[in-house]
Amino acid sequence: MTATKNTFQEIGFLANEAVTNQQAQELTSSECYKICLNLNRLAQSILNHAVIHTDDQKEVYAIVYFERMLSHYQAILLLTERGMLHQAEIMLRSLLEALFSLVAFHRHNDFFDVFVLGDQNQKLRFLKQIREEQRTLDTYTDDELKELDRIIASSDNIDRADFTVFMKADLAGMLNEYRTLYPLLSESVHSTLHSLEKDLIINPKNKEIDDINVWNKKPEDIYPLLLSTANYMSMGLNMILQLVPNAKGEADLQTIDNKLQGEWQHCVSAVSHR
Repeated sequence: MTATKNTFQEIGFLANEAVTNQQAQELTSSECYKICLNLNRLAQSILNHAVIHTDDQKEVYAIVYFERMLSHYQAILLLTERGMLHQAEIMLRSLLEALFSLVAFHRHNDFFDVFVLGDQNQKLRFLKQIREEQRTLDTYTDDELKELDRIIASSDNIDRADFTVFMKADLAGMLNEYRTLYPLLSESVHSTLHSLEKDLIINPKNKEIDDINVWNKKPEDIYPLLLSTANYMSMGLNMILQLVPNAKGEADLQTIDNKLQGEWQHCVSAVSHR
């Protein structure tokens, strides 16, 4: 009987080779990855020990959003172990969407009440309030204002889905992330040409395509993604520490945050010296 083959060429990212190759070993033994694992351990511990008052719907929804964030975070660690960079980007986009809602709930009690508990009339009043504020804030693009106006005009059929991602990002004070990182991550979700071209190996001399690289991502290409993910996970964890009164872990989180910033400096320094 011949031995069962378990190589990347045979079964792709399911192969043991995907987690035992040199790049994977370098990644998982790096200080960056270890910090991310420590953050996961802290987040899981806080989630496990948090005492949620089921009669407080804000607490309940906050912890559910956080649990969703944490599962996305853990998926990203598993995906990056195997070099599945684009798939990890897709999960980071999902993590960001959960974070937008979690932070928006924390910053705006009225948004939680309207979004989760409110009827159509309450939702309409809240959307009109956002529209009125845009006369002075002027943070939305023309297209976003048109979308907001369209929703308000269809007042007979407003539901939760009408609170689009850019509105939640705005209420969370994270429009910058929505304008910059979120569109880049969306390229992987939608398999845009720009995203596909990231996997092409171009000859610098004649600009011709030499090969296609869908595996063996270099660890230094993955570190920025991991660090960004950890930063947003830390932000969500900080929200939980404030929203859930009995949750503890501020000191441990601060220690991890300090190490994250140190890794960012190391990462930036490495890029500048290439």
